[in-house]
Parts: sequence; structure tokens; C-alpha cells
Amino acid sequence: MPSTRPGLVLDAEGICNACRWNERKKTVIDWHERRHQLAFIADEARTRADGPWDCVVGVSGGKDSTWQAMYVRDELGLSPLLVQFASSDGTDLGRRNLENLVNLGFTLVSVQPNPRVARQLCKKSFFTYGNIVNYSEHALFTAPFRVAIDYGIDLVFFGENPALEAGDSNTSRPGWDASGIKFNNTLGGQGIDIWIGDGIEERDLLPYVFPSDEEFARWGGKGVFIGYFVDWAGWENAAFAIGHGLECIDAEPHDIGIPYRHNSLDSNHGGIVNSMLKHLKFGFGHTSEFTSYDVRDGRMSRAEAVSLVKALDGRCHPRFIRDYCDWIGIGEIEFWDVAERFRGKMWTRGSGNEWRLDGPIWEQEPHEAGISIDALLDRIDPARKKFETHRAGSL
Repeated sequence: MPSTRPGLVLDAEGICNACRWNERKKTVIDWHERRHQLAFIADEARTRADGPWDCVVGVSGGKDSTWQAMYVRDELGLSPLLVQFASSDGTDLGRRNLENLVNLGFTLVSVQPNPRVARQLCKKSFFTYGNIVNYSEHALFTAPFRVAIDYGIDLVFFGENPALEAGDSNTSRPGWDASGIKFNNTLGGQGIDIWIGDGIEERDLLPYVFPSDEEFARWGGKGVFIGYFVDWAGWENAAFAIGHGLECIDAEPHDIGIPYRHNSLDSNHGGIVNSMLKHLKFGFGHTSEFTSYDVRDGRMSRAEAVSLVKALDGRCHPRFIRDYCDWIGIGEIEFWDVAERFRGKMWTRGSGNEWRLDGPIWEQEPHEAGISIDALLDRIDPARKKFETHRAGSL
């Protein structure tokens, strides 16, 4: 489903680069050969390893983390050290999922940033960019690389390459190479100067500073996106992780603006609130993104996806906004004053002074007006049946 997402490139036929990548995955790529290439990388790492761990795997504790860690260990035969950058606003659910991952038989290094600094950076990120996780995106990739450098481990694994799976237009580096992630559209190659001030000093920002080119050269290792070598599927990763103990969020899709309960588990702010802000800025949120994957993979029709987007995109229960406001120390009125500064040009005021999207997808294409959203979610959400069974058992 093409969108106006910044960095998302549409070709002459109006098809986005993420959709084109999905076509290549199904028709052009020799996955057997890619898997052979990945096995060679793993063999190299195992040969060079000089300690208890052959590689580092960056994790958050969610669906992809569980699949990645177990794939690297059980399919590639490596001994991975898991590295997490822990959100200062993390949820109890996220912490339980990390414990579950460790209990599956892994060693974890968790980098916990100064919460005072994190809170101030989060507030500045929101006020400056209308994006409450902009400040932390670097750290999610920085922590695994820095631990690998410090421990002398010369291979770092991440999951999917956003320049391919999500349509990021920065494809200047090889599709497997995660070392250049700082140059993608989200991270933007930005320095640290923008964060200094308001009580934040340069020394406070070390956990957020990506290793320099010189540090990488001295290290001599590589960062690898597993998703380049295997047919990456977040939905299938979720089903796998749920089967291995992953807990999912106890919230209705209408409250979180996300059709699945297996996403955005470690931070309500970075997932749920930020998805609403993205919808306000760009006219689409997580439901648009996830249903695009679902349509490409045949889990639902395009008409069903349009119905879900109309019902869920941009939804965010006020309790999540209140919680975020409490965390960064502002009131809800100030929150909305800031958010409205970033509202995109695709919105106009309706006759009742409400905001309306100009030409939303459900006005451009047929959709199933009488569709049961609950029935559709029952069909596509791998966590739903397990969640309902658990809830019924707890009553």
C-alpha cells in the first residue's frame, strides 16, 4: 500500500520500494544461496572467536529478538551474547519478556542509561521533532556495537534491514551491512550537538553515540542484517516467539492503534504514543504499516486492510498519553500544543472543527464496510487466541 512516508520512493508505476523488495523476495532472490552465504559468515566468526561468545545479537526482548537469538544459536550453531539497550520508560511486560529470553538459555548484557538524561532527551526529542524516540534510535544500534568492540567480538547481528523491509530510501550500502545504519533516514547520520544543553553534557551522551569510523576500523568486525539472508517475516517471528513464551500486551487494538498485540511491548511511549504522532505528522500509523505486510504476504485482502486502517490507524487511548506526559513532566494541554505543531498538510478541519485526512485510502478504494474488525483480528493475530484463553483463565 503506497504512502506519502518521507523517504519512501514510488516508481513510475506508483509502487513503493518496499513492495518492490517484497516482489524480489518472492521471485528473484535465491534464498538457498543467501543461506549459504550466512553460514559462511557464521563459520568465519566461530573460527575467529577467542572467548565464550562467537557473536553479539542486538535484542529488545520482543518477537524479533526471540527469533533472532534462537536462529543464531540453533540454526547457525553460534554462541551469541545478547545485548540490550534498556528503555528508561520500559514496561514490566518488556522486562518479563527479556527474562523469558534469558531463560531460553542466553547470556544478556543490558545497558541501562541514566533515567534523568533519558527523560530529558525524550522531552527534547518530542519538542524538536515530534518524535519521542528519535533520541534513542542511535542507542539501540550503538549498544551492541560498543559491547562487541569492548569484548573483542567481531560479528554483530541485527534483524531486518529497514532500508529494504520498510522502504527506507537509503540503499547506498550492501543490503547485509548493518555497520552503516547511522546513515538511514531515521538516524540521519546526526551528531550529538543537537542534544547538548538543558542540563545535558557531552559525557552524558556516550550510550547514544555511534562508534566512529576510526573505532570501526580498529575493531575490524562487521554488522550483519539477518533479514538480508533469510526470508524475513515479522508475523512469523511473532508466532514463533509466542510459542516460546513471549507475553503480549493487555490492551485492545482500538486503544493502541495497532492490529497486533505482539508489537511495541517494551515501551508504551515509543510504540503506542509515537505511532499516534506519526499518524498526525504523516497521515499513517502502525496499522497502515503492518497491514501492508499482511497484504503482501496474503494474510488479508487489500479491502480488509483498508477497513482496518480506517478503524485503527492513529488510535491512542488517553491513558497512554497521560503516562507519557507524567514521565517527561508536562501537562496534556502542553503535549497537544506541541503535537499540533507537527500536524501534516494532509489534514484539514471538518465542519465540526474536527481534523480530517484529505482523501484517505478508504475514500479512494473499495473496502468492506460491513466487515467485523474483531473477526478479522481473530483470524490474523497469532497472540489473540492465546491472550483470550489466558484472560479467561485468570477470571
